[in-house]
Amino acid sequence: MTPESTPDLTEPEPDGERRRLRVPAGVDQLAEVRSFVRTAGADFGGSQRAADDLVQAVDEAACNVMVHGYRGSPGELEIEAALRDGRIEISVLDRGPTFDPTAAPSPDLTHAPVPPRPGGMGLGIHLLRTMADEVRHHDRPGGGNVLTLVRSIDQPREEEA
Repeated sequence: MTPESTPDLTEPEPDGERRRLRVPAGVDQLAEVRSFVRTAGADFGGSQRAADDLVQAVDEAACNVMVHGYRGSPGELEIEAALRDGRIEISVLDRGPTFDPTAAPSPDLTHAPVPPRPGGMGLGIHLLRTMADEVRHHDRPGGGNVLTLVRSIDQPREEEA
């Protein structure tokens, strides 16, 4: 943990636990976000594949907030992890401008993507949708966004056990 990040184990969820990580919104914090998600997935009993999918999806979501949401301005990200109904839920909370990625159109995958802007291929939201079983967005009270990625635990393969 860096001095800026504050882990916060809060009240348990019906299935087990709920955890929270708070970090400054800088891409230098992405490794810590990935580690938090991977550890939560494993601790909640998720398979390696489920953890990998969530790490990839949360990394993309967090990076999008840091780069496109805050646009270089100071800010903070909160990552919450919970086990609910046998599924892992990871929420990414920010105070950036409201943006609902669930309302974005799906990309046309019939041809090679062309970067719509510098620094991206426009496939990040599509990646979120393919890595998670469910993607939900709602406006955060007081301003900002809550993006929740839900992934089934899967049963760990024998070689993972």
